Amino acid sequence: MTRKIGLSAQGRAFLSTLRIGQGEAELERLGLDPEAIGTLLAAGLLEEQGTTMPPADYQDTFGGWRSQKGMLIDDERTLGFDRAIRAQVGPGDRVVDVGTGSGILAMMAARAGADKVYALEVTAMADWAERLAARNGLANMEVVRGDAALFDAGAPVDVLIGEFAGMWFLEEWRHYAAFCQVRDRWLKPQGRVIPSAARLFLSAVDSRKLHHERGWGFFDQPVYGFDFSEVLTSGAHRPARYILSAEWKSIVATQEIARFDFKSGNERDYQFTTETSFLYQASGMFHGFIGHFTLDMAPGQTMSTSCGARETCWHQSYFPMPAIPVPAGQAITARLRSFLTADTEVLKFGITVAGPGQDLNTQAEHVFDLE
Repeated sequence: MTRKIGLSAQGRAFLSTLRIGQGEAELERLGLDPEAIGTLLAAGLLEEQGTTMPPADYQDTFGGWRSQKGMLIDDERTLGFDRAIRAQVGPGDRVVDVGTGSGILAMMAARAGADKVYALEVTAMADWAERLAARNGLANMEVVRGDAALFDAGAPVDVLIGEFAGMWFLEEWRHYAAFCQVRDRWLKPQGRVIPSAARLFLSAVDSRKLHHERGWGFFDQPVYGFDFSEVLTSGAHRPARYILSAEWKSIVATQEIARFDFKSGNERDYQFTTETSFLYQASGMFHGFIGHFTLDMAPGQTMSTSCGARETCWHQSYFPMPAIPVPAGQAITARLRSFLTADTEVLKFGITVAGPGQDLNTQAEHVFDLE
């Protein structure tokens, strides 16, 4: 019988880590010596990548029509960008769309009268963007393949467009880093950016349904008559961040935790630490946080992913936490930390929570993967 070879547990961990470009020291730590690295590079199985290259699975996801259709079919998102482009782009403008995907935003800029639109795309969707631009007669739109950080506009541009919002905004920080590099090299001093700013929010949530189905509550009670509580107490199970459509009635209190300026900021702004409190006007339970964000699209134009706004493809993010009872007039205090891991540069979000009468500094931090 022919021997079959597959991935070991170590191999699966290696591939999982390598979804994001790593330094040679990290590859050696994972078991590849310099000779093996050189062999894999020569064979085309590895390649050198810039710091703004998106994770491999992001490239696979956004390089196909399933995700592209999901964004296109969201008219709240897509028409919001169209309104902003119509307000900000006009005849004679030179425009760059960083991460064009299907090309829809670049096509909108071309339709709005731009003299020249550069549509930058690193995935295989670049071929489709080019085909669709030609099919629609947009001779003023040029698709540029490859890492946007290496783009050469030849001359300053008037408008920079980027749809770099992850599900809770922060996830696509590498996309934003590429946007910033293009902006800093090629945008005119009085140039415009779409979107121009964002604000990030968390809401304390009281929802037994979320707590049971997505959070810590399921293993707190007997499972079909059996005690599974050790799954939680042993640390074997830590609820992850979930993307879902939250119910407005479950929201107790909301706080803005960060804001970003896309004309002058950069991707380092996505790493922050802050503390805030969430006041309970009536007694209830704390079951974690619901996250959403808003985008400033153009003067007088905003877009929100709140569960109180029209539904978008971003939905909301649920961060499950252990349940805490909160009396009326008392508050939940939280320390919130967005950070990159030192070894693999993966973005994570840490939440430390204290209930009434608890010391925040003695509570455990719960860390969630954002990418």
